[in-house]
Amino acid sequence: MSVAAEPLVARVRRGDPLRVLLVKMPAPTEIEQAADTGFDAVIIDTEHGPASGLELEHHLRAADAARIAALVRVPTSDAGPILAALDAGATGIVVAHVADPACAAAVVDAAHYPPRGHRGLALTTRAGRFGTAALAAHLARAARETLVFVQIEDAQAVRRTQEILSVDGVDGVLIGATDLSISLGQPGESGSREVRAAIDEIIAAGARAGKAVAKVVTRPTEASQTPGVTIAVFVATLLIRDALRAAAGPRASVDPAPRSRPLVLLPGMLETAEVWDDVAPALAELTSVHIARIDLDDTVEEMADSVLATASDRFALAGHSLGAIVALTVARKAPARVTRLALLNANPRSPSDAQLAEWAETETRVRDGDFTVVAEEFARANLPEFRRDDADLVGRIETMALQVGARGLLRQLAAQRARPDLRPFLAHVTCPTLVVAGDADHICPPSLQEEIAAAIPGARLERLSRCGHMSTLEMPERVGPLIAQLLV
Repeated sequence: MSVAAEPLVARVRRGDPLRVLLVKMPAPTEIEQAADTGFDAVIIDTEHGPASGLELEHHLRAADAARIAALVRVPTSDAGPILAALDAGATGIVVAHVADPACAAAVVDAAHYPPRGHRGLALTTRAGRFGTAALAAHLARAARETLVFVQIEDAQAVRRTQEILSVDGVDGVLIGATDLSISLGQPGESGSREVRAAIDEIIAAGARAGKAVAKVVTRPTEASQTPGVTIAVFVATLLIRDALRAAAGPRASVDPAPRSRPLVLLPGMLETAEVWDDVAPALAELTSVHIARIDLDDTVEEMADSVLATASDRFALAGHSLGAIVALTVARKAPARVTRLALLNANPRSPSDAQLAEWAETETRVRDGDFTVVAEEFARANLPEFRRDDADLVGRIETMALQVGARGLLRQLAAQRARPDLRPFLAHVTCPTLVVAGDADHICPPSLQEEIAAAIPGARLERLSRCGHMSTLEMPERVGPLIAQLLV
């Protein structure tokens, strides 16, 4: 029953980039603020928020008064909650835990009047203007403007996303990353390889079906930098939390014990979480492990902000290559939050003229469509000569590069070109720090790691014999225990 100038359904089906605020009742003020600050719509959450019929109507009144479209998230696909939300005047519904096409079809059936569905009709509701709406106009508007979003958040549903989104009447999907992580046996680890793969599968299915894909984000640029996501959903309570934390400043606290000290791992350029696959399992026996991404931002500063936005209040941090530069930047921006620091195969200096020239040539090749060859060359170039005949190792590096993709590489090249000289900051690192060097690393030679270790007070330098740049893949049996020792 929103009075927006253009129905939200038109913008959704056209694929417009939209920003939506998820609010939990009671929060009518947040709905008004969303309209005043330029959000395109709100989702009123009755799944994880206190839900009551009268309170919901009040929130929908606030949305209408503020001229912003309002959807209601309902906890089940049962017809009752769907009917209640639409009768109260919602623009549409978001239904949690839609597991298969039959469930999606039931949702559409409950959301629409005959002949498309079997929604019960009563003009005496708020949607029917309490008996004053003309029947024909009410039915036409409901058929034309009612939006139906399904939420995919269960492992078994991911495999059937394409079928679910192909159900006639489903307008889009909201990715439920948190429940998805639990369903995949990794509670809260939304950055893990398995969860990210599931999310990517949902996004791809949305693109194939031509349906809108909505995803909860923490930064304004996150959705635009995730291909296939058209609707960025911000959670009001998290926005308020982050604002309060920023205002309060860092909290002084005792360094937590290893089990309560989460570990964040950062891949390097053209690397995915797989670069840590041979190291992370042993570390997970000591603490919770989260692997972040650094292929969604255009600068090292933004990469660091993304890490901080998803990390715990206090955490240990390890980064490889470009990931180590991001890790140092995180430590510079939030020193009170980083309890341990591991820097693997890193170069703290700003780029040289030779590097800038090489990256410019690489960018030109990628833009000319040569990315596949670039990825193949990258895999071999990052290994010492005596390992370049290791087909498995080369294949793993090349596969990671292809998964990051051309767009991810272009972002990382932009970040590399603009990365700052971090040497002046090294003396200010106060947390226990491990520096790992490969004596056969020709990408970031050992002299650079020696420079880092010498500048950071109390840093421990470990040189790996007959190891090149890809230390976590070449010698995981050495790297894992070194990081484990840092954590205890």
